[in-house]
Amino acid sequence: MAKKSFISYLVIFGITFIIILTLKLSIEKEKQKRLDDEASIELLIEQNVQNSVRNYITALKWKDVEFYNSVVVDSLKISNRSYYFTKIMSNVIDARFMGDNLSVIHLKKQDHKATIHIKYEITFKDGIKPEGNYKNGRNVCNVTLDLVKLKNKWVISSIYDLKII
Repeated sequence: MAKKSFISYLVIFGITFIIILTLKLSIEKEKQKRLDDEASIELLIEQNVQNSVRNYITALKWKDVEFYNSVVVDSLKISNRSYYFTKIMSNVIDARFMGDNLSVIHLKKQDHKATIHIKYEITFKDGIKPEGNYKNGRNVCNVTLDLVKLKNKWVISSIYDLKII
């Protein structure tokens, strides 16, 4: 009789131990799933910012005012008759990123503003000198962009410090 009660206690202890381990494992899985979800949200936000900046460069490259206006906030939207368009955009031959330096952007989902510095190569028509000294129309530029989050979309709120390297 003593052996049966000892075995039953051992079985009860074993079942309890297995239940505790199962609960602990399921709690750890939920924690990991939550962390993975947060990481994927942050990655999507970073990709949205990168896309906004790439769209800005692409708009310059293709001289596409509508595309440019879709990337920036209202105060920066331009018309075909603006000084910016006639002196800068209309003279752009090509624009491309220098390396993948946008990958360093790191934002959290609660962020609503960001300032980023990007480097790209911009090619103007020969003889055009909007600002700075250009050699053979090809230049490497640093530009600072302020981005703001509006309705879950990152848009450029200001563009400044365009510097020729």
